[in-house]
Amino acid sequence: MINVDLIFLSRDRSPPREDVWRGVRLQGGVVLRVHRVVGTPRAGDVHRWETIARARNAGKGLGTAPWVMYLDDDVVLGAGCVARLVEGLIRKPGFAALGADCAGEMSRGWENWDCPPHVGMAATLFRRERLAGVTFRWESGKCECQCCCDDLRRAGFGIGYLPDAAAWHRPDASRREGSPVDRGEIERPSAPKGAAPAVASRARILTAFDRNHYDRFRRQFLRTLRAWDNREPLTALAYGLRPSERSRLEAAGVEVVASPENGVSPALRRVHDFQGILARWPAETPVAYWDAGDVLFQAELGPLWELVRAHPESLLVVREPVAIGASPAIEPWVKTIRDPTVRRRTGELLATRPFFNSGFAAGTVRTLMGYLGAADHLLNTILRGVLHWGDQVAMNYYLHTNPGVWREISEGWNYCVVCRDPRTYRIHHDGRLESRDGAPVQVVHGNGLTLAPWALSFID
Repeated sequence: MINVDLIFLSRDRSPPREDVWRGVRLQGGVVLRVHRVVGTPRAGDVHRWETIARARNAGKGLGTAPWVMYLDDDVVLGAGCVARLVEGLIRKPGFAALGADCAGEMSRGWENWDCPPHVGMAATLFRRERLAGVTFRWESGKCECQCCCDDLRRAGFGIGYLPDAAAWHRPDASRREGSPVDRGEIERPSAPKGAAPAVASRARILTAFDRNHYDRFRRQFLRTLRAWDNREPLTALAYGLRPSERSRLEAAGVEVVASPENGVSPALRRVHDFQGILARWPAETPVAYWDAGDVLFQAELGPLWELVRAHPESLLVVREPVAIGASPAIEPWVKTIRDPTVRRRTGELLATRPFFNSGFAAGTVRTLMGYLGAADHLLNTILRGVLHWGDQVAMNYYLHTNPGVWREISEGWNYCVVCRDPRTYRIHHDGRLESRDGAPVQVVHGNGLTLAPWALSFID
């Protein structure tokens, strides 16, 4: 296990925010030894940068681990962020430090990730031997971060951002619950001592898409969601959007978490990336996610949130109208698993089970984190090799090997059209889909491009 000294820089001695503390606890693959440094202003400080630089200098000598991570008290780390930074520095021996772009400085797409003009120190990992030669300082018009970058580069060392290290600067969050950060090892997520009990939280909606689905998300998903007076906060994990597209969504009230495209489908990336977003929210918050580009809403979501609150320990899922063994996609997905023994065992496990669609899940933050963390692990270990929509395999493998953690709910909450007998439903002249057996259809999921021939005229 890799040891990392985490220097937690706080502006006062109040307990750390619950969302920040939860992000620290999500750091798998490393053992963190946390050292708290309070940046107390002094009478002679002429600028806040002087206070900050003094605190960073005080923290750099704490601990003995070969890696030193600076974290500001208003930054939320994504799951696995620190481990990714360590791996990045190992791959870049000429670099002294790598940071997580928590302030979105790289979102404009104009700079080189390895050598941006400025690297913020709010979530940055250093090699200890390089940090030893750094004295944090400031100049007129230059923050301590900029001076550090300039000094390291003059000495011949690189410093930049790592694209897949997720962290978010959240200066406006107000929750201050949680345990005081003190020195001690953090090896696995666990409830902080003395944490305040969770409170009822407003439900939230998640989705993920790339530029190919931007128009359909805006004109179908978002418009029908709001048309039914669903006013829950909506967070969109968006890959490769242009700044103008991001601004347009934000103007419509969508929280956009932007990330560059890397050739991997949103369906696979969301399994990991959703965890960083969920880490910011209280554990009891009801959350649901749907696919973005092929979903239409036909009802209010209030009853779904009631289901989540009634079953807070269960992941709520919906099956497709076809068994796994009969699905035309499952066989090629399973065949791409690299390990032949696992490939055979997975095929046998899923052959006769219900097929649950991974384009939807609902639950509390806690239950969703449990599923996503397990699915992320599966995709990177025994299920390595599954293709484009391989999170379907990961979800079904997880559900059918953990029967006590999920609950099947009405298919109306994610009514999949693909492989469904068209005689079992009808489409009205206004575009609304109705099941012929009279069961309510709150959300239509036109997976497999089945929505395209008839839904667009309804939305436009």
